[in-house]
Amino acid sequence: MFTFGNKRADPPFDDARWYRHGSYEYNETVYQPLGWEEPCRFVVMRIHREQLGDRQLKLLDSENYVYRVFPTDERRRPHRVIEDYDQRADVENLIGEAQREGVLPIPSRRFQAHHAFFQIVMLAYNLWRWMKLLAARAHQQQANEGEQTAEAPQLSMADHTLRIARLKMLFVAAKIRFHANRDEVLYSMHEQRAAGLLDFLRYLDLRRREVRDAA
Repeated sequence: MFTFGNKRADPPFDDARWYRHGSYEYNETVYQPLGWEEPCRFVVMRIHREQLGDRQLKLLDSENYVYRVFPTDERRRPHRVIEDYDQRADVENLIGEAQREGVLPIPSRRFQAHHAFFQIVMLAYNLWRWMKLLAARAHQQQANEGEQTAEAPQLSMADHTLRIARLKMLFVAAKIRFHANRDEVLYSMHEQRAAGLLDFLRYLDLRRREVRDAA
């Protein structure tokens, strides 16, 4: 089955077949664009311009509406097809993020090297995503309990991609020292980003103690 966004074909839709679901209107038609070997089903969502505010969509438009048009071979009602497309569309963002963070540059022309490289990169990528999920949970728990460990605004890692979060977290000014037979990392309490990082490290220590106690 397929559903993909349409930016070129201009299929006609019967004015009598528009129906409303939620805040938007939907329609469908069977249309054969120039150069296509056979007709295809097109589903459409139309949005009144007043609902968009200052947004501008780069699709078909008219005086009062903007349109989102999708060719598909699915038989479900138009609003169901478009809802399913919107849910899957975020996968492209995840693929793009993974490519930006290491998958795209392939180091050699050997299959075995590719296999090992992708395994390492995706392991690191998934570990980072788990780290963001844990950090988000830590912040949520503190918000529910009303705990504030610093007056400065804290970093919410779950809202950043790996590239941005790396800059925000790893480039925090700190001092490393060896004291009492321990390696220590000292952060300035005036550094806004340090509070979020320390909260997350404390959360990880708490979870590690829970695992050890359970064992």
